[in-house]
Amino acid sequence: MMHKKIILLVSLFVAFVVSGCSSGDTQNVAKNSSIPVEVYNVKQENVEVSFEYPTQLKSIQSVDIYARVQGTLLQQNFIEGTFVKEGDKLFKIDPARYEASVNIAKAQLLSAQATFKEAKRDWERSKKLFEEKALSPKERDQSLSAYESALANVENAKASLDNAMIDLEYTDVIATASGKIGMKNYDIGDLVGIAGGNNVLTTITQLDPIHAEFSIPNNDYYFLRNLNRDNIKVTYILPDGNDYKEKGKIDFIDNVVDSNTATIKARAIVANTDNLLVPGEFSRVKLDGFVAENAIAIPQNAVMQNAQGSFVYTIIDNKATITPVVLGNVVGNKFLVKSGLKDGDVVITSQLIKIKPGASVTPIGVNKFETK
Repeated sequence: MMHKKIILLVSLFVAFVVSGCSSGDTQNVAKNSSIPVEVYNVKQENVEVSFEYPTQLKSIQSVDIYARVQGTLLQQNFIEGTFVKEGDKLFKIDPARYEASVNIAKAQLLSAQATFKEAKRDWERSKKLFEEKALSPKERDQSLSAYESALANVENAKASLDNAMIDLEYTDVIATASGKIGMKNYDIGDLVGIAGGNNVLTTITQLDPIHAEFSIPNNDYYFLRNLNRDNIKVTYILPDGNDYKEKGKIDFIDNVVDSNTATIKARAIVANTDNLLVPGEFSRVKLDGFVAENAIAIPQNAVMQNAQGSFVYTIIDNKATITPVVLGNVVGNKFLVKSGLKDGDVVITSQLIKIKPGASVTPIGVNKFETK
């Protein structure tokens, strides 16, 4: 009986010791626990920045081809939807009446020139007679007036002939630009060029080069305008997501903000030698080549939000500390930081849900984020 009591007392003592040790160890572990976290070392440096916006392609020019004289349409010298060159003859309007007008103007010019020759001879004689006191001043003035009138009639006849020739030339309807020609609006045999009518025979759309029009958000513009734009490269992104092979360049940025959209209109010009790009097409345009100098950029997954705005956890004295930040533009998988961080700060990028302000943390690695 005494033996059993001794065994029981020993068992209780051991249990007590074990229990005490376990409780103390747990408290020590809890007291000394530190959360392992990955971090990003903040560095102030030059950061390449790109922008991407929706865009619509527009022809650099679209030219309406008019019937500039009235007449019957005799010929069509192109196939709709094909490419034509500036100077190509597209249509022929009946020239008969304009050829007759040219002939009449030529005859009137010959008549005026004959009258002028006679008036010139009279004027030469009158000058000599007047110098010899054989002609009165009035007769001299009459001869001069006849001479000047005949000269004016010659110039008037020349102008009439020029007008008649211009109208005759207009019977050949010429392409005034190179590009893709649209559908015809009139058939052979139709009367065209009627005063007050729709005299557009067809339209030529220039495809090379081509414009990509887009709008820059107001916030982007005020950031973008302070960057070096000398080396901007414009990449047109095809609707299938691939980059178009030809690089473009910005050729226009407006100087006013659209109050309805808070954007600024801009335009790029892109070579389209293979005519792959079509006016009216919607896609996206990417602007590369900007550099934000001495900037700070941090991974997007390091940023959190609270009622006061954006913040990150930085490590100060091995503890997680809330650091408010003001964010700028998105650059690849990073945010540019306008304020809140400085060179050398250490930002926590993992375990963010588990971390509480003031928690002990231990850096276990550095996340490597590349700006894309």
